[in-house]
Amino acid sequence: MQTQEIAADILVEIDVGNELLSAKEAIKRVLSSIDDFNDPKIRGSIHAYVMETLKRWNTLDFLIDLCLEKKKVKNLNPFLRNLLRIGVYEMFYKGVHPALATDSAVRIAKSRLGNKAAALVNAVLRRVEKVNFEKELKKLDYIKRLSVEMHHPEWYVKLSIKLLGKDAIDLMKANMRNTVYVRVNEIKSSVESVRRYLEKFCSVSETVLPYVFKVDDFEKHPSVLEWHEKGMYVVQDLASAIAAHSLQVSPGDVVIDLAAAPGIKTSQLAMLMENRGKIIAVDNSPQRMSRMKAKMKQLGVKIVDYRLCDGARFKFEGKVDRVLLDPPCSTTGAVRNYPCTKWRFDKYKYIATISLQKKMLKNALKLGNLILYSTCSITFDENEGNLIEFENYVRKLKPFKGFDSWKCCGIKEFDGKKFKKWRYVARLWPHIHDCCGFFISLLNGECYENRS
Repeated sequence: MQTQEIAADILVEIDVGNELLSAKEAIKRVLSSIDDFNDPKIRGSIHAYVMETLKRWNTLDFLIDLCLEKKKVKNLNPFLRNLLRIGVYEMFYKGVHPALATDSAVRIAKSRLGNKAAALVNAVLRRVEKVNFEKELKKLDYIKRLSVEMHHPEWYVKLSIKLLGKDAIDLMKANMRNTVYVRVNEIKSSVESVRRYLEKFCSVSETVLPYVFKVDDFEKHPSVLEWHEKGMYVVQDLASAIAAHSLQVSPGDVVIDLAAAPGIKTSQLAMLMENRGKIIAVDNSPQRMSRMKAKMKQLGVKIVDYRLCDGARFKFEGKVDRVLLDPPCSTTGAVRNYPCTKWRFDKYKYIATISLQKKMLKNALKLGNLILYSTCSITFDENEGNLIEFENYVRKLKPFKGFDSWKCCGIKEFDGKKFKKWRYVARLWPHIHDCCGFFISLLNGECYENRS
């Protein structure tokens, strides 16, 4: 089987399968059933095809629809439409000669679906080759044109413009990059040892956190290396690491993580606590909790007390020093790492998510003295909007060594809603900080008036 064929099978899983299935899970599911694709380079190539095609999903469909007669790409056989998407991606964005891209796709279509499908693939890709993309873009209105040109859905384009004005284009361009960061797990190794190990396979540079490296280039992705399997380091976005670091935990603390799984931030807190104290990890999914336990064992984390419970209702008797609340969110800040989320946005789920976040915030304020509330979302409603009700309890973030000032404060006003303490919170942006979009804030639970 060819790389393109496997990538098309994976895209079908994402396209028509379980809506909650991520690209990473779909890749793992399909490749686990194929023994011949264990080579890291081949797996890496398949991963790249899947992710780069997903990032440009709407643009590829736009081009295919232009070249279909009496049909729309959404009405085609799922494997056929994803094979076409890959073929167009190769032509327009991967630099593959159109004849080679067409020939490969036609052979795969014939083998899987027969002569009729092969003829359709041949006709469409030959027409796509001749499309004047710039000319077609000029026929569209401004929002639609930006959507197709920047590879983002129209709702995201509108949101970005409302948040950032002309800088929205820079944000969407940055969302198309995928910068890799590695966090050293100092429970099992040292910063210098991990750096020396990584430099055998990668080019790395320092970041504002001394235990996080940016991977500038690599022969082998850090996630496929032996030390990753041994738990010497984890692949973790810089914004996520900065958020957890901002809670400023100490050895011996008692910490509650109210939405803990899959546990990457939990393991970072345990490392910063030198594996001393206690972290109560709360999550309501048995499957996620099971995976988290395996991950903590791999990383050598020994101070976690697992609680299968709803984070909005969890109660704890006893002194709690810190609470980490990184609740479910729209993931609008992390589309560079999770492009599926761009195409799965649901207004009703979004409203329900905001309601859940507020309930979890209220509970967090009852549980601990200092609460870190963070999301990987760029929206106002999930961040400053959620904190308006709790504005009296918002504390100013403390700078830490190497990051002496937060370069981006929060948003002061959006859609008529005002957030007075916008200078007290921080936002990290893909186009400014070269990481996922993140919101970070601290709240004082000690003086919460509804605390019981």
